[in-house]
Amino acid sequence: MQLKTIATNLIKFNRNATLLAVGIVVSIGLPALAAVSRTNVKLNTSNSSRYITGGTEDNGRNTLYICSTIVDGEYTPGKYYPPNQRCYVSWGGKEYSYTSPIIFYKANSWTWGNFPGYIVNNNVAGGTENNGRYTLYFCRAIVDGEYTPGKYYPPNKTCYVPWGGREYQYTSNFQILFAN
Repeated sequence: MQLKTIATNLIKFNRNATLLAVGIVVSIGLPALAAVSRTNVKLNTSNSSRYITGGTEDNGRNTLYICSTIVDGEYTPGKYYPPNQRCYVSWGGKEYSYTSPIIFYKANSWTWGNFPGYIVNNNVAGGTENNGRYTLYFCRAIVDGEYTPGKYYPPNKTCYVPWGGREYQYTSNFQILFAN
């Protein structure tokens, strides 16, 4: 029975990983795909400089990284907080934390661009929602004086940021992640 559960979860992970890869190809195009890669290798202080940073917390003492984790069967973008090794995502008005699986993103060249006004075709996909109907992207906004990463939901042009147990919503004054 346990082997069947492992096999089922592996198939779900591969399906979600494929959907994520397809979302990246569709949203940013094949050339940009080479600039962004994802991994579920644990982030530690010796390799953290290779991963995409999204902001800081604790008055700049801790760097936040972008991450994705499975929420309700689909990958959802969020922030990784190194001190407790958790990926935090916003969902339904609240902040949730996950320890597994956590996907990290690496890029040779990337930019945070202001929204609205910074419109580029190569924004970085971090997951899907509503059974893959919508692609979710990485965004960040200033919360408590520091940039905090979250998820951008295109249908309502809103950046959702997890912080302090809540989900903060921004319809302006936020940034979206783009691969250069």
